[in-house]
Amino acid sequence: MSLKVFVRKLLGRKLTFKLRNFVSEVAFRLNVIPPATSISRENGISAMVCTMNEEDWIEPSMLSIKDFVDEYVVIDSSSDRTPGIIRKIAEEHELNLKMKRIPPGDLAKTRNLALKLSNYKWILIWDADSIAKENMSKYLKKLIDKLDPNRYYLIYWPQICLDGDLFHQNPKMKLHVEHWLFTYSPKLKYQKVRHYEILSAPLTYYKTIYIKKPLSFHLRTVRSPVRLLYKYLWYRMGKEKLDGKMTLDEYVNMKIKELYGTSDINEAANIYFNEYIKTLHRYDKTVFGDYPRILKEYVKRKYNIKL
Repeated sequence: MSLKVFVRKLLGRKLTFKLRNFVSEVAFRLNVIPPATSISRENGISAMVCTMNEEDWIEPSMLSIKDFVDEYVVIDSSSDRTPGIIRKIAEEHELNLKMKRIPPGDLAKTRNLALKLSNYKWILIWDADSIAKENMSKYLKKLIDKLDPNRYYLIYWPQICLDGDLFHQNPKMKLHVEHWLFTYSPKLKYQKVRHYEILSAPLTYYKTIYIKKPLSFHLRTVRSPVRLLYKYLWYRMGKEKLDGKMTLDEYVNMKIKELYGTSDINEAANIYFNEYIKTLHRYDKTVFGDYPRILKEYVKRKYNIKL
């Protein structure tokens, strides 16, 4: 565990934010860091999207932010129809798209590549299964307009997480809070810590802003049973430190026999999904609100599901 991650875990989110804001305020007032205006970037927003076999949700995900971002920087490692869908969406809706295809690998390196290829002052981390609520664009643009252009910011808000299917949530993690939007700096770098990629942002540079209300949905584990099982076993493979020692398919074939007593991937996936869904709670619209309109229209058209 890195020192930064240890300190953050030790202090908790609120104290970490207070410490960062105090240090960055002192550094800004003493002029010990270059102002954000010194970076030769146009004032706009780059959506940083890393994709690998995301054909299920990439369409509503991209279109939900088309009135918010100025460009999409997509780093794709897919073996399915995802890149073709992305190009079609960009062409039909005249989106400013920059896409690079790379082999699957370290997500921290992938995000660093996306940062390098981005052009605008603001960076939006946008997973291919994230869907913006209708008010997100207007709310964030109004906020950005009020901020000091000389400062660097990490803007946090909760994403509403859906798991298993569109009607359930993991009771232990109904919301996922991260810095989804931040000011670009050459000092930024993603690092791999255990099984995750962590954004390293200089303490002296960045002020944090925490928005309490959810502005988006994250279809975190809303996948077909087979894809969901693969994702679970990919995570488990990493925890067992078997990356590089065997392929994911080899690990999956080994584990489904051990865990589910079958060599049939569909049978194993259905067993896993039925067990998984029992651990979840129904999504309650009265708590976090209705689904985004673009998601409701998409699943009605594609899957004949009414949300």
